[in-house]
Amino acid sequence: MKYGTISYLFSNGKLLMIKKLVRENDPNSGFYVSPGGKLESFEKGVNIKGRLESVIREIKEETGLELINPKLKGIILFDNFERVFENWKNSEDFLVYVFSCERYKGRLKKKSDEGIPMWVDEHKIKDLPQNEGDKKMYEWIKKGKPFVGVIKHKDKSLDEQGTFVDVLNNSPYYKS
Repeated sequence: MKYGTISYLFSNGKLLMIKKLVRENDPNSGFYVSPGGKLESFEKGVNIKGRLESVIREIKEETGLELINPKLKGIILFDNFERVFENWKNSEDFLVYVFSCERYKGRLKKKSDEGIPMWVDEHKIKDLPQNEGDKKMYEWIKKGKPFVGVIKHKDKSLDEQGTFVDVLNNSPYYKS
């Protein structure tokens, strides 16, 4: 299993996204995604600080922007056991820590190793080419409640029965 972070950075009715480059061994090749990436070995462990450092580092590397005060909003398991990818030969499960943020500093890069970072009007997001699981995560993050969930696929389609989310109300660990 791999571990990662992702952040939804909202500003003035827009969401920061990356149009991913087309490349092999990338399940998001050519899609629009919220920026994020894998946890480095030194960012793993029981302390949330590693995930926070990861999300800030990844967003800065991919977009040029530095998140200010990102909040952990959810944890998602991408269950890829039955999933078939056209261009990802060795698919693995991913446990992703989902952050949300509304403040940042810096200037947006024109391009990174991952793709082209851009601000997208929120009302246009549903029309962009995206993985079905990313569309679900966006729905869940927009509800504003902390969550834990599973995104599961069978072959190339989202498994609606195996995909679910639980909202965590009154948890002292999550702050809104």
